[in-house]
Amino acid sequence: MYFRLIRPSAPDFLAHLDQIKPAFAGSDTPKAEFDEVKSIVRAKEASFYLLTGKGIKLWFISRVQDGRYHIIAMTGRGLGEAASHIIDRVAACGYGAITYHTYRKGMRRILDKFGFKQV
Repeated sequence: MYFRLIRPSAPDFLAHLDQIKPAFAGSDTPKAEFDEVKSIVRAKEASFYLLTGKGIKLWFISRVQDGRYHIIAMTGRGLGEAASHIIDRVAACGYGAITYHTYRKGMRRILDKFGFKQV
C-alpha cells in the first residue's frame, strides 16, 4: 500500500484534482464545493493523497478537525480493501477518531462495515 501526498506545487496536481470531482456528485452546488476544497488544499489547510495498491486507486482530501481526522472527499476504487490501511495509518498518527463526508451511498455502505459514522 502506498500513500502519496499530492502537493499543490506538484506538476500533476491539477490532473489529480480533476479525479476528485466525482466526490461532489449529489451536492446542490458541486462546483462551489469542489472550488472550496481546491482552495483549502492550495492553502495547505487540508492534505490531498493518492492511495494505491493491488486493486486500489483512491484519491482523498482530508484534514484534522477538532482532534479528529476528517475525510472531506474521496473517489476511486478499492475502498473496501483500503479502509483498514487508512484506519491503521490514521491511528499510527495518533488520531482517535475518523470522520468523513460523502454524497455517495456506496461509500457510506462500505465504511459503515468498518464502524464509521457519517457526520
